[in-house]
Amino acid sequence: MKTKAFTLAEVLITLGIIGIVAAITLPVLVSNYKKKIVETRLKRFYSVANNALVTSQSENESWDFWYFNSSVDPSGTKDWYDKYLAEYWKTIKTEEISGGYIVVYFPDGSLVIIKSGVDYFYYPDAGKYSQDNFGKRKHMGKDMFAFAFYPQRKNSQNYRKGIQPYISNKTKVNEDGDIVNTGSYQFTVEELYNDPLRGCRKAENSTTAGAYCTEIIYQNGWKIPRNYPFKF
Repeated sequence: MKTKAFTLAEVLITLGIIGIVAAITLPVLVSNYKKKIVETRLKRFYSVANNALVTSQSENESWDFWYFNSSVDPSGTKDWYDKYLAEYWKTIKTEEISGGYIVVYFPDGSLVIIKSGVDYFYYPDAGKYSQDNFGKRKHMGKDMFAFAFYPQRKNSQNYRKGIQPYISNKTKVNEDGDIVNTGSYQFTVEELYNDPLRGCRKAENSTTAGAYCTEIIYQNGWKIPRNYPFKF
């Protein structure tokens, strides 16, 4: 029994349909893959960093007595890092940059920028980092994620905790249109998105917008929510 062969027109139509479907689905697949990498590396960094701090505390002194150098000279941060963190996690290299920061590169292709032992800016993809982008805090919440280590700050949610997603004083816009602190560190998820100064949102020419994105992902079980403002 002979089977009917496809005509050239039918083959072209079929290939066209396949191309259209691929054009629609491929960007979604790529985006989901990138999101998964971000989620996985954020969770891993949080775990590895805190395990390192706990081990360091057991071999050094309590976090209550650690000295945090606030100098703008990166050598101060490097000294702190060498004493408390360097030997407790696996890295490729470390470099000093201006402003008191050091850049620590990890084997999985990510990096973290540290200042004074308290401020941490994590890039799941080290290829997204440049000194210019970091200096302007570009793409915070998309390419870069903010963490903090404030174990000695009693008025902070981070008191006697390890490295945590960055949270600061809640802000609001007053009657004069100025952004002011409210004195509260308690946020709803909606407030984490909409905080005027550090909310997880897109904002041109802002060096603080997006700072609370890490906390939103953390509260969602290290999963990027569907209503997240940035695309990957």
